[in-house]
Amino acid sequence: MEYFLQQQLQENKKFKKYLDENSNYIKYLNRNPEYYKDFIKEMKNMYKERTTDKISDAINTIDIVSSILDTIN
Repeated sequence: MEYFLQQQLQENKKFKKYLDENSNYIKYLNRNPEYYKDFIKEMKNMYKERTTDKISDAINTIDIVSSILDTIN
């Protein structure tokens, strides 16, 4: 595995955790470093860190706050 890739994986705790849980990516990243983008995409899907997930969470929070305010009034 390339040194830069190893360094990136070690510095980020979420990358490390996902790599521990899905060790098959070690094999893919060793063979072809271009799988790094796929690795990041899968990690974001798993931990719900995509932009759409963040927007959805914000909308849910706003809905909860508005329902609480409606209940108070």
